[in-house]
Amino acid sequence: MVEQKDKKQLYVLFVCSVFVLAVSIWAFKMEINTTASSPTGIEDHSSHRDKAVESGQKKDAETLDIDAFAETVLEKVSFDTTLEKMDDSVTQSMITTASDKTKVVLYMGEGTSADELLIMTVNDESRMDPEIENVQQHLTDMQHSFQDYLPKEAKKIDDAVILQSGKYIVACVCSDKDTAGSVIREQLKGKK
Repeated sequence: MVEQKDKKQLYVLFVCSVFVLAVSIWAFKMEINTTASSPTGIEDHSSHRDKAVESGQKKDAETLDIDAFAETVLEKVSFDTTLEKMDDSVTQSMITTASDKTKVVLYMGEGTSADELLIMTVNDESRMDPEIENVQQHLTDMQHSFQDYLPKEAKKIDDAVILQSGKYIVACVCSDKDTAGSVIREQLKGKK
């Protein structure tokens, strides 16, 4: 009778030990993931991303000059066509926003190219996630329109760079996603 009670106590002790070990391992992994991705200030929302961006955000951040930002990206990133800034009416008809206060600037190429630079300024932080979803939906819609007649362009859309820093969301569709990502990250560093 005593042996069976001792076996039950040992079994309960063993199960509790395994549970504590599992929780400890989980907590350690969560700490590593949080440490690896939180200090950046720039979040990568690209469908092809492997991890969050590795550059730190300055404490005294500046506001992003949208025109200068776009000019730098257009100069340093190789696009297959010349991108032109779209009128606000064209931009509003193409991209849904969650708030009237969200501003969108869109640079597009000719109709046979999916190349695009989209810069969104979100003034209400509570709208950030819906606005990121709107950008992703815009790219999905664009990909569907290119899929049947220009599959190479649809692939570029699938590899689009989508980065968020502070109140800014930037999406870039081009053949050289690595260069686009590094140029955009550098330009977004320290911007709020």
